[in-house]
Parts: sequence; C-alpha cells; structure tokens
Amino acid sequence: MRVKFAAYLILTLCLLSLAVGLLNVNKIQTVQKDVEPTKKRAILEKISGGGDKIAIVTLQGPISYDMSGSFFEDYNSAENTLKSFNKALEDKSVKGVLFRINSPGGTVAMSQEIYDSILKLREKKPVVVSMADIAASGGYYIASAADRIYANPGTLTGSIGVIMETINAQGLLTDKLGIKSEVIKSGKFKDTGNMYRPLSEEERTLLSDLVNNAYKQFVDAIIQGRINRNDKYKLAKVNLTKENLLKYADGRIFTGEQALKYGFVDKLGGLEQAVEDIKKMAKEKDFTVSADIPAVNYNKPAGFGEFFFNISSKLTPQSNSFEYLMPFSKKYARQPLFIWE
Repeated sequence: MRVKFAAYLILTLCLLSLAVGLLNVNKIQTVQKDVEPTKKRAILEKISGGGDKIAIVTLQGPISYDMSGSFFEDYNSAENTLKSFNKALEDKSVKGVLFRINSPGGTVAMSQEIYDSILKLREKKPVVVSMADIAASGGYYIASAADRIYANPGTLTGSIGVIMETINAQGLLTDKLGIKSEVIKSGKFKDTGNMYRPLSEEERTLLSDLVNNAYKQFVDAIIQGRINRNDKYKLAKVNLTKENLLKYADGRIFTGEQALKYGFVDKLGGLEQAVEDIKKMAKEKDFTVSADIPAVNYNKPAGFGEFFFNISSKLTPQSNSFEYLMPFSKKYARQPLFIWE
C-alpha cells in the first residue's frame, strides 16, 4: 500500500513538474522580448542550469553495481557516479570536476570502471578528490586517478589491499545437523569455496594467487594515477614514492594527516578548500573561465527536479532484510574486494 501511494504521489509530482516547465517556457518567451541579448543568455542559463560550471559529483556508500533495477535511483551511487563522469566528459560547460568520496570501497570491477573514467576525464579537465569521513580501499583506488586529493585531518583512508572471504559451515551443517552437499562438477575447482567443506590446499593456493593478482592491479593503478602524474598545474602536490606505496600498501588504515605525511594525499582541507582550488586549476586549463565560476551538484537534479528527488528519496522503501544488514564482504562472499570493514 505504501509503495502504491508513493507511485501515485510521484506521478502527480511528474505532472506538476511538466506544468511548471511549460510555465517557465512562457516566462522565458516573455523575458526575451524585454531584455538585451546578453541578459537573455544570463536568464536562460540560470533557468536551464547552463553556463560554465565546476561539477560536484558525490559518491556515498559501497562501490558496486546495482542490478536491482529499482524505480528509485540513488544519485550518490557508484553507477550514477560513473554516468556523471561520462556525461561531464562530453559536457563543454563543465570546466572541472570535484569528486566528493565517502566510501569504504567495494567490488574490484566497478572500482576499476570509475578509475578509468576519471583518467579519461582528467585528460581534458582538472579532477580533484575531496575525501569526507572515509575513502578507504576501493575509495582510495578511485581517488588515486585524480589530479589532486584533499582529505580532512581525521578522514580515514588507505586500506590498500584485497580481501576475499568464504564460509566453512561444515561443523554446523554437516557434523551437527547432518546436512550434506552433493556436488556434480566438471572440474576439481568448480565448487571452490563450497561452504559445506574446508578449502583444500590447492584451492587455497588458487584463491591466494587470484587475490595477489588483484592486489598487483591495485598497486599498479596507484602508480599510474598518482606516482606517474605529470600535470602542469601550479597547485602544489605531494609526490608519493614507490617505496612508501609498497611500505604502507599492506591493508593498514590511516588518517588524512598520516596520508599527507606518507604522500597519499596532496593537501588537508574540506570541501570548501577543494572548491576554491579547483577553480584555480580550471582557469589554468582554460583562461576564459571566470574566477567566480559556480560549483554545482552534478549527479543530482537541480530546481524542481531536486525538490522531486528529495521527496522521492524519503519515500523509498528501506529494506529491513538480513541481506541489507549483513556486512558487504559477506554479501559478496567468494569474490575479491577492495573493501575496508
């Protein structure tokens, strides 16, 4: 009943949004008759959200694919972050991207997709990462692709490494409850990680090799994105050495203050400081950029769309299932992860 009510309410808001849009068109047409050409453009840009801008893209929560096909879109999700980067790449009005991260990491493949999109983006426009409470493991992986990384002194970051979990419930399921698993498989490794039995030594070696390969990809990505930076921006940067990377890339977590000391971030500061500095970088890249270029939320709708989003997000059904409450690494068991929990 609650979901049905939410659907009716959303439909009503959509119709109302359409009506407001039509009214805005009429207003624009009226204004066009009475103002000079330069003022016309300013008004149109203000109403349409056009004009040069710094795009603020926010990632909140674990990094993973959302294959649920939910009607309610999470604008701070990893998938929407990826869409926003791809859009910003082609959007000529975007003169720089400020990427705000608050994430403990997540799956390997999605982290790599976001990382690659940032590398492509920074070839054309400056990209600065602003770390919030946490940007660990996969959160740091994607941050390392940016031109500059900012962290608060108490931000938790690092946790460079890969983790993979399997469950051995033989003692409970088989020995105590008498539940047995009958597996028919095409090869000896096909049911590696079967919860009804412990791992064999061969399987343990196989999974260790897999995790170590994913770890090597992690380290190589940091070397490519951060150690091998060769940009010409005047904004100060801290050089991370390969020696320090290998020394601290053992899964340990560290604060933003420690990260600056070790070379994993470039500056201590919050969102406001990052916005101020990326504007300078944008002007270096394109001298036509205004010093007071606005910074706008790019992966969340503006105007009436934002009003609609705020209402719909409050109506989104919250799952109370065990799956929703369980740790991310348990939800993605038998899969290598860039995660800190």
